[in-house]
Amino acid sequence: MFFYIQGPNQHDLMPLDKVFQQRVVNKTEKIKKNKTLDEKRDHQTAQKHHQLFSAEYAYQAIDELPEDVPALYAYQVMTTPVVTVTSAMTVEHALTLFQTKRFRHLPVISADGRVTGMVSDRDLLQYLAGLQKTYQKNLAPHKASDKVELLMQSPVLTASKETDLRYIARLFVERRVGAMPIVADGGLEGMITRSDILHAVMSHYELELWI
Repeated sequence: MFFYIQGPNQHDLMPLDKVFQQRVVNKTEKIKKNKTLDEKRDHQTAQKHHQLFSAEYAYQAIDELPEDVPALYAYQVMTTPVVTVTSAMTVEHALTLFQTKRFRHLPVISADGRVTGMVSDRDLLQYLAGLQKTYQKNLAPHKASDKVELLMQSPVLTASKETDLRYIARLFVERRVGAMPIVADGGLEGMITRSDILHAVMSHYELELWI
């Protein structure tokens, strides 16, 4: 089981103590005064909290399974083959793939199939809209004819095929990762997304382990 930081001419092993955050107990906040009841707003807030809780609870379920439960590995869950782009492709080409394939993340690979970066639909739309990562407007709009290399995220975190899915699920929560390339010797073997994690919970584990 291994994690790597991977980019152009880079394939470095990442120790687990650097991959995961240290678990800490959040400081207790003071109780706030009661506010006037707003049923519509409170209902919407409750719905959002329920959605977030359901997703994070699923990830936590995998992370907290007893050690004697058989592990589920990345290669058993990953999607393969993977639709990819290269750094030399245009933003317009990537946008077409997002629209037709309905993906949210695309790995960027080199000519020899090694992972060099990642591009998301959010990255692409922000780029075309001329927005920075902080959603501040840039002075000049970007062009659809620009190359993917100008907006891709690099280097990126990847995992080996034998990585325990519980570790990947924990990373998705702690680092707000939406997708992770699965590699062998730096070459792309598959992809795991948030949807894959949720499907794995529903398909491979007893109900009493995660309710």
